[in-house]
Amino acid sequence: MFITVYIVLKDNIDKNELLSSLDSSKAQLYNLMEAIPNMIVLEIDKDYYDTLKNNEGILSIEQREFQAVPAGVLPDFYSMTKGITATTPSTNGNGSDYAPLQFYLDTDQIYSSQTLGVKDSYAYKADATYSSRWTGKHVDIVSLEVGPIQGSQLGVHSTHPDFQDPDNPGSSRIIPMNWTDLEETDNNQISTNSVLSEHAQGVLSAAAGTICGFAKKANLRVMYLFGGDDPVECVNAAISWHNSKAVNPVTGVKNPTILIHEYQYLSERHMALRLNDIDSINDHGTTISRPVGGWGTNLTPFTSRNIIPFKVLIPDTGVWEWCIVVPAQNPSTSFRTALEAAWDAGIVNVVAAGNNGGVYVKQSDSRWSNVSVTLENTPSTVYLIQYFNSLANIIAWTNYTNPLRCFYTYGPAGYDKAIDVAAGQNSETYPILDPYSNRGPGIDIVGLGATTWTAYPNSRYADGFFWGMFSGTSCATPTVAGKIACMMERYFTYNNVYPTPDQIKTIALAEAKNKVIGVDSTTWSNVPAASTDYTVNEFAGNTNNVNAIQNGAYPNGGFRLADLVGTTTKRAFFNAQSFSRIFTTGKRPVSGPVYPRPKIKKK
Repeated sequence: MFITVYIVLKDNIDKNELLSSLDSSKAQLYNLMEAIPNMIVLEIDKDYYDTLKNNEGILSIEQREFQAVPAGVLPDFYSMTKGITATTPSTNGNGSDYAPLQFYLDTDQIYSSQTLGVKDSYAYKADATYSSRWTGKHVDIVSLEVGPIQGSQLGVHSTHPDFQDPDNPGSSRIIPMNWTDLEETDNNQISTNSVLSEHAQGVLSAAAGTICGFAKKANLRVMYLFGGDDPVECVNAAISWHNSKAVNPVTGVKNPTILIHEYQYLSERHMALRLNDIDSINDHGTTISRPVGGWGTNLTPFTSRNIIPFKVLIPDTGVWEWCIVVPAQNPSTSFRTALEAAWDAGIVNVVAAGNNGGVYVKQSDSRWSNVSVTLENTPSTVYLIQYFNSLANIIAWTNYTNPLRCFYTYGPAGYDKAIDVAAGQNSETYPILDPYSNRGPGIDIVGLGATTWTAYPNSRYADGFFWGMFSGTSCATPTVAGKIACMMERYFTYNNVYPTPDQIKTIALAEAKNKVIGVDSTTWSNVPAASTDYTVNEFAGNTNNVNAIQNGAYPNGGFRLADLVGTTTKRAFFNAQSFSRIFTTGKRPVSGPVYPRPKIKKK
């Protein structure tokens, strides 16, 4: 059985050194207690207690005996019973009868004797019940989208069942806004009463749908990058609005804000460099030179450094060649300044990592500036990967500067004062990253991407409303944001103050589960010929065109790889029930005694 213990360290003992010395199978970090230099909180196997008690670096160890409850009244449980699905239901039924697999994969309330998911034996479970006290109530979620608002969903925000207020039937939680200092019609929504683009409808549903999201009572808003309203101006408008909020008379404080950044620039796969034009890899001052005769078929000098090669169809020769594909070399200082200002103002930035198979690190990571490749000749020919009308257009180019950095981002991903989200596959057996997802050490957490059931308007159902599967890091990011909103409500209930952005980031990462696994796209120590079209069997749906780029491909979702390349294994998880998870382990059985197990009082 696991128990929670407070550890007080002796003077001058380094927390991280002590943690690295512990048996990770018997002790896991629960809270680093950053503000208390000589304390940490661990979850430990009860049998490990005496071992820790005798550790030379530990002054005292104390088991947490009681579970605190708030002086106020806990909110009532909200429950729903739906069919949990990762496959598109028939339009003959009501779309509101179904909910996404995140309620199965990202909590431990719903149980099945079969494995569920897009690559599993079953992709649907009937009559599954999800219940929680925590619904993100009094939390404001704003999605920053790419405009314009158009299509068949104009005005649907006020009537769609996935955005209705459970506490006030017939009322919508989506609030039209006239955003200060933003000029475009899409950002002046009150007179037009149009709030949702189709994309925004999927985003807010995945985060906070009354049926499809976790934050079922959060307040929802949207702003749009469109025309003259650029990302920096939109973030500025969000900060101004956040700072000017009135005190909520119910809670006695201002509502907190989560800002979901739902835009990308497809800049992580921008220049293709033919492998044998590369003279060297530069890694923190160490030079790895090209072997005599070329790099050959062993590409591990690159992959061991998280530099993933791609096969590129060179347009001026018509020949497939192995290439290193690097990002645009112009990271944005403006984006970083804006996101940091929002975070410092108390806004939680939750950022979609992007969908063009890029690998990146945070700007604070030493690899940001210290890992690069150098071409043999200056100039050599490199190949720009641009996109027009959503398709890749590869052109020869010579105007570049050596060396070329491998892990840049243009924005909005890559900053410490944000929570960067990659997309994970909706599968219990194969919880890999979705193949299109950006990834790497810059990712903070993984959400659920393709085949997530939402109010995204793919098809009209018998209930008269549009529903459908949503995808991308556009989907994964709100699945994380919705859970964070619930965590913020829970934190406020127990502490009478909302967590800071830094605190909620720590909480979300601590509550996440080590679920994500990686597979190699190919055998990197002995790669096939660049013309080879190989597959990855763990992928759902189309498994070919891995590590392949050519004219006419779709940069937004079409550049595919399988490798984890330093990405966190933590997938967002929400402890939806009101008992401590340390008294349960593993998957709940489908027969016999069920969790939660009762606590055993010490005698």
